[in-house]
Amino acid sequence: MDAERRGAREGVSASEERIRLILDSALDALVTIDHTGTITGWSRQAETLFGWSAGEALGRLLSETIIPERYRAEHTQGLERYLATGEGPLLNRRIEVSALRRDQNEFPMELAITPIRSGNSVSFSAFVRDLTERKRAEAALRESQELLEGIVNSSDDAIISKTLGGIITSWNPGAERLFGYTAQQAIGRPMLMIFPPERKGEEPGILARIGRGERVDHFETVRLRADGTRIDISATISPLKDADGRIIGASKIARDITERRAHERKLQAQLARLHLLEQITRAIGERQDLHSVFRVAIHSLEEHLPIDFGCIALHEVAGQPLEIACVGTRSQALAPELALAEHAQIGSDENGLGRCLRGELVYEPDISASPFPLPARLARGGLRALVIAPLSVENKVFGVMIAARREPASFASADCEFLRQLSEHLALAARQVRLHSALQQAYEDLRQSQQTVMQQERLRALGQMASGIAHDINNALSPASIYAQSLLERDETLSESARESLRVIHRAIDDVGQTVSRMRMFYSQREPQLALAPLDLNDLLQQVARLTRARWSDIPQERGIVIDLKTDLAPDLPRIMGAESEIRDALTNLVLNAVDAMPEGGTLTLRTGVSNGADREASAAPQVQVEIRDTGVGMTEAVRSRCLEPFFTTKGERGTGLGLAMVYGMVQRHSAEFEVESELGAGTTMRVIFPTAWLRDVQQPAPRVRARRRLRILLVDDDPLLLKSLQDVLESDGHSVLAVDGGQRGIDEFSAARKRAEGFEAVITDLGMPNVDGRTVAAAVKSAAPDTPVVLLTGWGQRMRGEGELPDHVDRVLSKPPRLPELRAALEELVERGSRTH
Repeated sequence: MDAERRGAREGVSASEERIRLILDSALDALVTIDHTGTITGWSRQAETLFGWSAGEALGRLLSETIIPERYRAEHTQGLERYLATGEGPLLNRRIEVSALRRDQNEFPMELAITPIRSGNSVSFSAFVRDLTERKRAEAALRESQELLEGIVNSSDDAIISKTLGGIITSWNPGAERLFGYTAQQAIGRPMLMIFPPERKGEEPGILARIGRGERVDHFETVRLRADGTRIDISATISPLKDADGRIIGASKIARDITERRAHERKLQAQLARLHLLEQITRAIGERQDLHSVFRVAIHSLEEHLPIDFGCIALHEVAGQPLEIACVGTRSQALAPELALAEHAQIGSDENGLGRCLRGELVYEPDISASPFPLPARLARGGLRALVIAPLSVENKVFGVMIAARREPASFASADCEFLRQLSEHLALAARQVRLHSALQQAYEDLRQSQQTVMQQERLRALGQMASGIAHDINNALSPASIYAQSLLERDETLSESARESLRVIHRAIDDVGQTVSRMRMFYSQREPQLALAPLDLNDLLQQVARLTRARWSDIPQERGIVIDLKTDLAPDLPRIMGAESEIRDALTNLVLNAVDAMPEGGTLTLRTGVSNGADREASAAPQVQVEIRDTGVGMTEAVRSRCLEPFFTTKGERGTGLGLAMVYGMVQRHSAEFEVESELGAGTTMRVIFPTAWLRDVQQPAPRVRARRRLRILLVDDDPLLLKSLQDVLESDGHSVLAVDGGQRGIDEFSAARKRAEGFEAVITDLGMPNVDGRTVAAAVKSAAPDTPVVLLTGWGQRMRGEGELPDHVDRVLSKPPRLPELRAALEELVERGSRTH
């Protein structure tokens, strides 16, 4: 019997242990009390939740432990009522109440109380769950919902929801303002109530897409307001889902874009007007006579504005009647009825033409009752709206543009502005045409005058003109020339390819520097100072081929044109005596002319050879000839006979008429001959024949002279690039150089150095400088130190030396771009001469 009771107790203990383990692993806290309200059970979760350990909680009254004081009386009364009647309103269901933690802080909890009867005794168990986080989440959700509701209600956009059947379920104040329906009027009605009849077919497609879970972004359409007004809207429609993710409707955000669309339409109209204005301006810009300019403008108005009648009237003298200069193509049928055919005259009046002739744009919305002559004349032809725009240049009105329509008030402000702008463009175009006509007449007069002037005089005048710009050109070229020469002399690391490139650069710079100075000497005899040297024409012709490659190869190939270059260079060609840059320029010009003569491509042949001449004595020295041949368009005999005349050209605006004249000038100065053979459609051959007899008189050029000692040099110029380049080269020669900007600074620095007993051994100065020129600098230097040599470096050096114009106080004149050997030799010679005088 004892064993049975012991086994039963052990079974009960095991069962209680399992229950305890289950309760300890539960999420809710478990608290048990007896009929007096005393705590008899306290799970681990209760310890964590309330802060009381089981040892502290057991035996305490529940009301004094976890129930706030304001609920304790109600708790005691409920317990007593249950014990008396067996009923309790809070039993066997979950309720939400406040509870106390040990630190007396309240928190929300969910409570489920169950009575437990054992015989005559009653106890109670309570499962407790902390609701703090859930309450916090619910509060945040409420705040979010309130915020969302506030955003929806305060939004300027219409925010609407509807079922998948298209029935409106919500309607915010923005929707009320946009569509004119109150929420009460809209909710429960179909969304189709705001659809125009022709747009009702949009709704099924929208609902079908929403049903598939798609979103409709920025859908622009038209809807109706309550008063029937149409409005442009942009709508975004999204699916609405329930808690299980099922699509139950749609949310729509709509924005009124009526004003934006109106602005867009207005902008498009303005852009169309600007495009039309551009088209008309481009079209009239291509015309060279006044009548065609006016006809294009009026025809464009008839086609694109459009207008029912248009014409342009001009007058030569203010106050005189205007004469119709042009009537539109479509307007010509109406013109006789209106007595406004071309060459008809109309007088001015104070209301319309009079105001327009004073520079105002006149717009008459309805001329049907106008008493003035021109509007009345137009009204008789059924025209009602009239715009008259002035044609004026430099505030002088020389004509008017008339545009009329049959509908009254049919010209908008944008139309009037367009006509005003067109009249301004038209006036400028008319002025350009008149100037062009005047220029053509002046050119014809000039051409006829030029025919009476001797060829040599024309070229001399051109040379004088060119000398005026020689200074600036040579100044700009000098730094590049100086550095190129310096690199060729000093940089031993340069490859042969790089050295050859530098030589080409230097030759090109030298050629440009001499071109302008030679323009005044096309037909003058060879001057004594012309620098001649032995030249290999084969080498020179190959240089020309490289220099002109872009014109006969690269540029034509970009246009799909092929020019084949062939060279036929005679071996062992005798050398000639000549000025290398002049001959290279002439041959380059001949090659470019040959390329221009082959617009569709062809063959360019460069040939050299030796000719004894059929009509020359057998003992005569051989001649060296160069031929430039093309297979181009060729020349007529009339053109060939005039091709050497200055200003004669067949290239139109692209030609100057000076190229072959320059070539002929070079031929004359070299005692050479020039032959032109050409046949229309068969090509042209240009041949230059040089004598070789001068070789007997050739003297080898003197070697370059370098300064024998270090000099202190003052360098004066107004070009900073030239100062820097020349200073670098002179300092690399070992000299001490002070470079100053401008003549006055040069004089000041020279005087200051003399006061410090640090005088200069040479002065190099530019000629043309602002305020204080090189002559003044030289005079100041010689006044202070007569023995100090002064070198004048100028773009006009060659001309001054040729004409013997050595300025006072100047010891030597050198040309720009400077040649370093010349400059070094001049410094050495002048410094040594000064030393010998002491």
